[in-house]
Amino acid sequence: MEENFKNKVGLVFFVFVVLFLGIGGYIFTNKIINDKNKTSEPKVVKKAEDNKIDKNKDFIYYENASVISEGAEIDYRDVVINLKNQTVLTDTLKKENERYKESIQHISDKELISEEIINYNNDDIYAMNFRIYENYEYGNYLSLVVKDYNYTCFDGSTFSEVKSYIFDALNDKLLSEDDILSKYNLNMDEIKEQVKEKLTSDQKIVDEKELIKIDDTISNLDEHALYINEYGRLFISFLVKTTQVDYNESMEVK
Repeated sequence: MEENFKNKVGLVFFVFVVLFLGIGGYIFTNKIINDKNKTSEPKVVKKAEDNKIDKNKDFIYYENASVISEGAEIDYRDVVINLKNQTVLTDTLKKENERYKESIQHISDKELISEEIINYNNDDIYAMNFRIYENYEYGNYLSLVVKDYNYTCFDGSTFSEVKSYIFDALNDKLLSEDDILSKYNLNMDEIKEQVKEKLTSDQKIVDEKELIKIDDTISNLDEHALYINEYGRLFISFLVKTTQVDYNESMEVK
């Protein structure tokens, strides 16, 4: 009788072991299969295009283009930054452009004789402010350069100021100047030295005087624009002060 009891206990233990191994093996095998399936699923890769408002258009594009003066080669166009988080900036730039449109003065409204007008045939434009955009794309970096000009029928177009915006399209982020300088391992003191070297090299003597006001230009260099061109090179755009007509200069910084 004791032996039968032992046999029953042994049988129960055997069945328990078989069930344990069977269930455990099933769970283990099922986990391996599930893990394999999980690893075989394609990973979702974030793309810069996912941040576009309109997937069918470029990251930076233009609309509402119109010619103001064919003779002076001046037109207007609104810039659109095609990124979800940059709609406020797009609206701001459009409003600035609208103010420029309202700045137009016409020759026909002025009491002037034709001999006083140097460029009097430029579509009846007496004076105005206008803007030129440049944009560059390198990898996920987008650069928008905004250059402002003044125009009069006497002097033509003269450069006023420049500013820029650099975006990381992958993260839909407007980068700060510190972000850019850090990326290129530079600081503004180093850039000023490079600008000074270039201006010194470009210096000319006109009417026995130096044309470029190097010190004045450097002291005004806080009003500049950094941008990344289509080859990934860092550029600075700035106003060059001269004894005649000030002008815009763009140069690569290294």
